[in-house]
Amino acid sequence: MRVQAIDHVALLPLYLAAGAAVLALFAGRASKGCMMIGLAAAAVAALWAGGGEDRSTFAVGAWHSFVADDAAMGAAALFAGLSVLVAAVSGRQSGEYWFLLAVSAAGGITLAGARDLITLIVALETLTVPLYVLVTKPGRDGAEAGVTFLIASIASSATALMGAAFLYAAAGTVHLEGLAAGLAEADPALVAAGAALLLGGLAFKLAAAPLHAWAPLVLERAPLPIATYLASASKLGGAIAIIWVVFFGLEAGAGSATGIVVAALSVASIAIGNLGALVQRRTVPLLAWSGIAHAGYALAPLAVVTTAAGREDAAAAASAALAYAVFFVLLEAGAFASLTAVRPAWTSDRAAGVEALAVGGHGTEESRDELAIGERRTPLEALKTGGPSLGEARESSINGVSDLKAGAGNVPDQESGEGGTIAELSGLWRSAPLPASLFLFSVIGLAGLPPALAGTFAKVAILEVLASSALWLAVIVAAGAVLGLAYYLPLARTVLLGRGPSTAKGRFAIALAAVGLALLAVTLAPQVVLDFTAVSR
Repeated sequence: MRVQAIDHVALLPLYLAAGAAVLALFAGRASKGCMMIGLAAAAVAALWAGGGEDRSTFAVGAWHSFVADDAAMGAAALFAGLSVLVAAVSGRQSGEYWFLLAVSAAGGITLAGARDLITLIVALETLTVPLYVLVTKPGRDGAEAGVTFLIASIASSATALMGAAFLYAAAGTVHLEGLAAGLAEADPALVAAGAALLLGGLAFKLAAAPLHAWAPLVLERAPLPIATYLASASKLGGAIAIIWVVFFGLEAGAGSATGIVVAALSVASIAIGNLGALVQRRTVPLLAWSGIAHAGYALAPLAVVTTAAGREDAAAAASAALAYAVFFVLLEAGAFASLTAVRPAWTSDRAAGVEALAVGGHGTEESRDELAIGERRTPLEALKTGGPSLGEARESSINGVSDLKAGAGNVPDQESGEGGTIAELSGLWRSAPLPASLFLFSVIGLAGLPPALAGTFAKVAILEVLASSALWLAVIVAAGAVLGLAYYLPLARTVLLGRGPSTAKGRFAIALAAVGLALLAVTLAPQVVLDFTAVSR
């Protein structure tokens, strides 16, 4: 009996990520450290594997289900690195939290190397399913965010699976390389339906319009560290899934249908994302709506892969899309991480205390007092001493309301989410220079302006492809980028020049310094990213 050979070096990053998840579940107080060390090791292993010769495993004839080339291993390292960043800014959490985060990272690493539809969709679901729990926090808003994300994600997954089934029926294989050859002779109507359903389902993960409605609501109401993960690692997963499917599977055999679907997604995302961001007065929704526009920018090069001009250099178009996605998620991670550092935290310990009170339990003394202040009631210590006098109670109530309005309370404003309003960032440069610097750099990069040249290089990469194959789409991308200045520049001005009484103090200095150095590195040496994101068959 012949046994299939397995390349364990190619799978080493996945082994390390899975091991980190197991340790996080059973390591007790050391769960966070074990998870971060394991995922950091996975990132290093991915870079090491990507730096050598290309590897592949799980072969069926000439086709492989998992490939460890430069682009795949670079993406795997980025998934692991983003997960470590989210862990660093998450504060104190339970072991289950670290386990779910590590499982999601393992799904992302698997997705990076996936080269068949089954592996790709299962990996994408492994990336997404833990987030059903992580986005939910006690309270009505948290439950609404979790249910919204759950229902929308299940619907999109079912749509993608239906599309994959149609393509399998048309081509007779689930391997992406096999689809490229098999779809050319298949029924055009079946191919078009399969491509539209599959790409539509995958576009949900990227929050591309018209499948975008979940993103602003879920990102705003999720805990900020998980919003950071959703805006970076989760969107990177959606981008990679679409790029792999279009370039490796659909470009040759489903050209016209794929081009129409991707172009429609791109134009709709650019228009809706920019228009939605223009009217926002809260920080996280603004970043969420602008992220929809950036999803459209990332999809734009893929729309020309199936045209006559774009097919001649399809690898360059796919590489530009992947490079843009990498630059974008790094900048999004920087913006959300810096926002997490200056906003009130919602840790699992505090959540557990409030939840215990909600169900009639006792919770900790700290959580009881904190909830009492938030609800304008008398803390437990005051009750023990007979309660405060009427004058003291009135003064305490007034002071508590003032503290909450100034952003110094521990209870985030429910109407604005944990991210708060844009006005609350006024004066941040004076009170928290490090988070403010990272936030400014990230926002300016998302706008595509120097000195944050990471965003500039990203837009140049896609415009270079579009200018030679779809000039009309290049004009739309450029117009969207100009429109984005209308909301990015006022946001940066508020942080830098605002005169508000910001009292925020930055946390997580080491994590912010690390992501800041990473952004500085890709700004000064963008060729490193461009080399690792070079896609080839």
